[in-house]
Formats: sequence, C-alpha cells, structure tokens
Amino acid sequence: MNKWVKISLSVLLVILIIFIISITILKIFSSKTKEEEKDKSAYNLTSVNVMKELDLYEEINNHEYSKTVEVLLESNNFKKEYLNYYYDIEYKNITNFSTIINRLLDKNYNSEEINYITTNISDNINIILNMDYINILAYKDITNFDISKIERYLSYQEENQNYDLATIVTYVNIGLDKEGYSEYTTYTTEEALNDLTILVNKYHKLPDDYEPNDLVALSYNSGYTYTLRREAATAYEELVSAALLDNVIIYPFSAYRSYNTQNKLYNNYVARDGVKAADTYSARPGFSEHQLGLAIDVRSNTLLDNLTEKDYEWMLSNSYEYGFIVRYPKGCQHITQFMEEPWHLRYLGVELATKVHNSGLTYDEYYDLYMK
Repeated sequence: MNKWVKISLSVLLVILIIFIISITILKIFSSKTKEEEKDKSAYNLTSVNVMKELDLYEEINNHEYSKTVEVLLESNNFKKEYLNYYYDIEYKNITNFSTIINRLLDKNYNSEEINYITTNISDNINIILNMDYINILAYKDITNFDISKIERYLSYQEENQNYDLATIVTYVNIGLDKEGYSEYTTYTTEEALNDLTILVNKYHKLPDDYEPNDLVALSYNSGYTYTLRREAATAYEELVSAALLDNVIIYPFSAYRSYNTQNKLYNNYVARDGVKAADTYSARPGFSEHQLGLAIDVRSNTLLDNLTEKDYEWMLSNSYEYGFIVRYPKGCQHITQFMEEPWHLRYLGVELATKVHNSGLTYDEYYDLYMK
C-alpha cells in the first residue's frame, strides 16, 4: 500500500471517528434537552409534545398542573377552546373520560356541572349525554333525586309548574305522574311478613296469597272478630286505653282483610259506583293495607264509620305515641290517591310513626324521602 493510500485511509478514519463522536454528542445533548424540558414541566413527555404542537407549552405550564388536561392531551381529544374549562374539571377514573368531558362541554355544561355529573351520576352519564342541556345543579341538594327518572321529572314539571322541584321529584318517585295501578312492584311474601314498615299503595302490591302468620283477635266484642298482627294488636289496645283516659271512645269497624275479602268488597263498590269512583275510596285487591294486618279503621262511639272532628284531632296528635299514623289525612288526596279517611290507622311502630308524625308528611312522601 503506497503512502497516499495510507494517508487517505487515515483521514477517512479520523472523519468517521469525528462523525461518530458528533452523533453521540448530539444524542446526549438531545436527551439532556428533553430531560430538562420534562424537568420544567409537571406533565409527561407525550403531553409536552402535544402542547408544543399546539403552541400551548408556556400557557399550560404557567398554570397549576391538571390531570384532566394531561389526559386530554394524551388521548388526542384536547380542544383548545375548552382549555380554561379543563383546568377546573376534576379528573375521574371513568371509561372514556376525555370523550365524555368534551361531549358535555359541547352541550354547554360548565365545569361545576360536569364535576357534579362525573362525581354523582357516573353510572348514568349516558342519560345526560343523550339529552339536551338541563340545569342539573338544580337537583344537587334533592336527596331523593334519581337520574333515571329525569325525563319524567321534566315532563311532570311542565304540567305542574306550581310545584317546586323537590316536590316534583318526590311526587314522580311516588308514581304520581302515572295512572294508579298502571305500573307497580310486587313484594314477596317474605318481605311482607318480615317488614312491618313496607309501603302499600297503588304502586306497591302484596302477593295475592299473602296472609299474616301472627294474627290475633282484638278484645272488642261486637259479635264480629277483628284481627291484627300481634304487635299491632297489642299497640292498638294501648291506644284505646290511652284515648279513653282523654274521654275519647273509639271502636274498630274493619281490621285485617284477606285478598278475597278485599276483592269482593272492591267489586261491590265498582258495581255500585263504577271503577273511577271506586278507585278514589277503595283499594284494589292486593293493594290494600288491610291485607297487611297492620291497618285498622276506627269510629267514634257516636258514629257508625267515622271519627268526630274532636276524636280525629286527638288521633292526629296522639296515635303516633302508640305506633300508629293516620294514613290518609285530610287534604292529602292528591298524594295518597285516596279520599281522606280520618278513621284509617296504619301501624308502623312507635319510632317510625313518631318520625312520620314529626315530618308532617304522608307516609308515601316519607317513605320515598327517607326509607327507600
């Protein structure tokens, strides 16, 4: 090999070494620069790159770190026009979070509303996504609000604009936006036997064959035997004795009634007055509290099937102390869906009856608000 060839090879080798060193230095410098950029940002590298592409690096990093912003940047769902909203939206670990946030913002929900939705109704967000904007925060302090009924609330509100929103929610939950008996749930025999507080009305039914297993006869002797479940019967005897001390004399005129008895009674009323009228004062078979064995109709000693005004007032003011409430009080027909029945008492137990009495609510309302 001649001298010039050796020199050329040496030069090439030097150039190659210099090139390799340069590339290595550039890589080190580039890596260092990226690390420095990452060190200056609380966001991950993917988010940083997207910020730069959108020319938002300085703006976002000058703001307090937001997990929501980072997730939106990472997911390629980031919308520049919503940046200020993203800052105030709390990140939630829910499926399709970034897509949901944008869809809600597209519907004109603000950050506060979105935080409420993702925190309180995350399992039912699709209901909101499939509707036009609604003032969702108007419901946030209504404890018995049920998002699955939102369309019913809105519809009932349009028809009853004199009611406040809390009343709308309770009435719809009871079922008052639907015709009585059109939709109802049926208890099991076990539920009816084991729970003295169950709600029976036009939307909650007892099994046709339900019969209490602890019926006992009341001490009142008139040639007809009236029965109640044992606990209610004991409480009723105490109620009668307490009333007598205040010169209030009451007698039973109806207590436990079987499904078949109620069926005959209701059909007789229908034959006499028609279905529409009968439904205002008589429960259909299976929907009567009397079948529970926890309801009793009482009368004053001067009347055949009612209480005097004085005796009614005593009952309103005192029956709860013995576990009973006046189930269909005056002025509440629009809620109970039965005409007022001052004589109809329902046993709940002293503790619950006291709470219902103190609330000033019908049992239908109280049950939905505090027990369901």
